[in-house]
Amino acid sequence: MASSSSSNAFKRAKLDAASNEKSSKVIGTHSGTFQADEAMGVWMLRQVPAFRNSKVVRSRDPKVLDPLDIVIDVGGVYDHARLRYDHHQRDYDERFDGGKKKKGSGGNGDGDVEPRCTKLSASGLVYRHYGKDVLKAHYPNLPDEYVDVAYNRIYDTLLEALDAIDTGVEPIASSNDNGGGGSGAKLAYKDSTGLSSRVGRLNPRWNEVSDGGDGNGEERRPSEDERFEVAVATCGQDFVSVMTSIVESDIPARKLVEEALLKRFETDASGEILCFPSGGMPWKNHLYDLEKQHNVVEPSLIKFVLYQDVAKM
Repeated sequence: MASSSSSNAFKRAKLDAASNEKSSKVIGTHSGTFQADEAMGVWMLRQVPAFRNSKVVRSRDPKVLDPLDIVIDVGGVYDHARLRYDHHQRDYDERFDGGKKKKGSGGNGDGDVEPRCTKLSASGLVYRHYGKDVLKAHYPNLPDEYVDVAYNRIYDTLLEALDAIDTGVEPIASSNDNGGGGSGAKLAYKDSTGLSSRVGRLNPRWNEVSDGGDGNGEERRPSEDERFEVAVATCGQDFVSVMTSIVESDIPARKLVEEALLKRFETDASGEILCFPSGGMPWKNHLYDLEKQHNVVEPSLIKFVLYQDVAKM
């Protein structure tokens, strides 16, 4: 077994979607218009050994779905033992474990965690049960403590927004919502550049026909199943981008920030100045957490941070 203490801990394994490694198990999801929710769920499942590069069947017919090995976002059932992961049923109220840490909080104590704003969508349910397996498939030497950190940060960075969009949670409360305060708060503009919007645009338009038709000169409507596979790949690209940033950049920086924090009195007698060996690394969120973890409080909170930037300044 490779040592997890080496730099290999942060080296991603090569997982080729076109490889011959393919599970015989079949993933089911609904037919018709697709969203980023189930596309992301399918991509994540295909990363783990049990469903590696599995075939997908898209249908709403229970007779088609019932024999399948795993079904997401359709069927009206959430039952991990039966590998059924839908979120549309009445009285459903599943949320991501642990709540969300408040900014500047170490996550210790009742006052440091706020409830999640959204229920888990299908991709959230898949991530709850298989997210750590996805991480281990891509980073087989990553220590468990780092897997846990990455697992929570990927949800905060990517999956929570997909859950919120799919379940209809607005990013800003209106004046009628709790916490709106009667201020009439509303969106100043609508962002259509996010993953959910990009996946939505992959659905065939109502009047869209394929150039070249069916090979016999006949025009035909684009295949929803083919477009869905493009959506799955698009979701995978975003997931990998977020995952690699967190595992290969964010997490390795934490150790350096902690070392600087513990040596702060060597930098300055006040203990309020940190000096990093190099610049360009993410440090702010780590510092907030580490100050809490090491009981660094006022008046000795860090006031200045010194480092050489990429321009050697």
